[in-house]
Amino acid sequence: MFSFKHLKKIFSFANSTKNISPESGLTLVGVGPGDPSLLTIAAVKAIKDASLVAYPIARIGAKGIANEIASKFIEGKKCMPLLFPMISEMNELNDAWEVASDQLVKAVKDGEKVVLLCQGDPSLYATSSYILLKIKLNYPMLCLKVIPGISSFNAAAAAAQMPLSLQKECLLVSCVPDNREDFEMILDDFNSTRKVLVLMKLGKRWGWVRNILEDRNLLEDTLFAQEVGMPSQRIEKAIDLEEGDVPYFSLLIIRRKSLFIS
Repeated sequence: MFSFKHLKKIFSFANSTKNISPESGLTLVGVGPGDPSLLTIAAVKAIKDASLVAYPIARIGAKGIANEIASKFIEGKKCMPLLFPMISEMNELNDAWEVASDQLVKAVKDGEKVVLLCQGDPSLYATSSYILLKIKLNYPMLCLKVIPGISSFNAAAAAAQMPLSLQKECLLVSCVPDNREDFEMILDDFNSTRKVLVLMKLGKRWGWVRNILEDRNLLEDTLFAQEVGMPSQRIEKAIDLEEGDVPYFSLLIIRRKSLFIS
């Protein structure tokens, strides 16, 4: 059911489409995990063709990671940072997504060919996914495209020269749960089925996660990857990593009889 606010935006945009240039539109572009050489040809072309490049920032004045990844392709272009604060309050996040989507649509109405850069892939745990949903709800007639990007766990597996999943193996991708109970449930399922686990956004949870993996004799079967594709990239067996906080953009890949580099 559409609210009055949604209907107002839909009709307002519909009435203004006759003034929008055929070249205008919005493209969500995945720029990969960190290494600029991992951008796809489609991503580079979309960025080069854009008249305006938008990218997320966590606070006013901050540099956007996606912007940094694609920096050599956007030199001399108009840029528009969009504020997406690193908070957990859903009402405030929803407001930020609403404001950002309105800003992007206004740029399109002003005749811009806009790209919104997204670290990794736009459809996987990405802020741009919420922008996509907002625009499809409020501006369904907007010319919109999505270009996928390489995800951090794909790049991590490649760097470690290990398969993510083999024949008849299931691949489960999840954020690390916020509590031990949910994490234990995931591991119970892992033990009873033929699954490979990818656990993203590890960060401050590593201390208790490591203890649980050690209790279950899974550390030897776990790959740790930190900030893949960036200068601070770190990939090693989890058993060699001590307790303590790790960066937010860290992940684990857990599989039986892993094929790690020695």
